[in-house]
Amino acid sequence: IMDEPEEQAVSKLLNWVQTAFDYEADENIWGQDRPFFPLETLHYPYADCEDRAILFSRVVRDLMKLNVVFLYYPDHLATAVALNKEIEGDYVLFDGVRYTVCDPSYIGAPIGVILPGLEDQKATIIPLQK
Repeated sequence: IMDEPEEQAVSKLLNWVQTAFDYEADENIWGQDRPFFPLETLHYPYADCEDRAILFSRVVRDLMKLNVVFLYYPDHLATAVALNKEIEGDYVLFDGVRYTVCDPSYIGAPIGVILPGLEDQKATIIPLQK
């Protein structure tokens, strides 16, 4: 992955997080919301949107050294990545930087595509420490 073009590497990481775990809401498994640390997500067979967003953000930050923000919508958490090259698609601006949407819960969605139904909703941007 490290030898590939940035967009292709991030795309592969996104696809891995989208498809590596079965999706299940925490309420159905644990009876309440329970966000996991990245290693916990790797341990359990199910992951919901915040588990996937947390894992994806950690992997992209550690492997690709790219900045990531969380996009918080009512009932959904996604991510956006500060790619070094602009690509077409959904994005947010934060502190003058363009962050391209990468939604680890939208199975099969490429970089730059937000979950249907959220296009017209305003996300709360949650920055991560560098």
